[in-house]
Amino acid sequence: MSEHRNMRWCRTGLLALTVLLIAGCASTTERNQDRERLQKLVDTNIQLAAGYLQQGQMDAAKEKLDKALELSPDDPQANNVMALLQWRLRNYDTAERHFRRALDSRTGGINPDVQHNYGAFLCDRNRVDEAMTWFERAIANPQYPTPELANLNAGLCLLKKPDRAAAERYLRQALQRNPALAPALLQMARLSYESGNVMSARGFMERYTKAGPETAESLWLGIRVERALGNRNAEGNYALRLKGRFPDAPETQEYLRNSGKRKP
Repeated sequence: MSEHRNMRWCRTGLLALTVLLIAGCASTTERNQDRERLQKLVDTNIQLAAGYLQQGQMDAAKEKLDKALELSPDDPQANNVMALLQWRLRNYDTAERHFRRALDSRTGGINPDVQHNYGAFLCDRNRVDEAMTWFERAIANPQYPTPELANLNAGLCLLKKPDRAAAERYLRQALQRNPALAPALLQMARLSYESGNVMSARGFMERYTKAGPETAESLWLGIRVERALGNRNAEGNYALRLKGRFPDAPETQEYLRNSGKRKP
């Protein structure tokens, strides 16, 4: 009889244990689903904020980011985009605080976009040596699909020191990774022209013309390069486009002054 009761207890106990395990699994599954729903909501607010930020709608962007950070204060992307927003608003201390919070998170610290953005922020604040540390981390990060952008910004940042030789190395590395990276081509054309290597400058300008937008800056540089090479036809072609497309640009006014002309 005792043995029968013990067996019945064992079966009841095992049944209870099984029920508890199933309940535990169900509870874990529900928690996971709740986390997923929360993260989707956070991500949706971040995406909306990023879109508003690109359109210059700062108040709308901040509203969405506030919601995202209320739901998940340590989310690296929410802090990253909030940092970019505060940077645009020139709230530099707040921007840095959000960058640091993004980098201190488990995933944000190894996110190459956050590393690169923080480097760009530091460079903007003229903290060049600190910026280079973060650019280097982004460049070396195997998760970064576009390290040439960090190479480019590292090169531009070094021109602030100014360290032209190091800047040129980074710009060339950017072009090795992406030969059609227009901002790097234009900078290399400018550096080549300023160092007296006008044939190299022309080569970079020709590549830039195929890869980048025509701007007052690029046309004025093209004028000076072709003038230095004595190519009046090419110089005149650049000049016509500069005056026709950008009549009020500072570069156009400088061209007219240097040519002994006056805008009618």
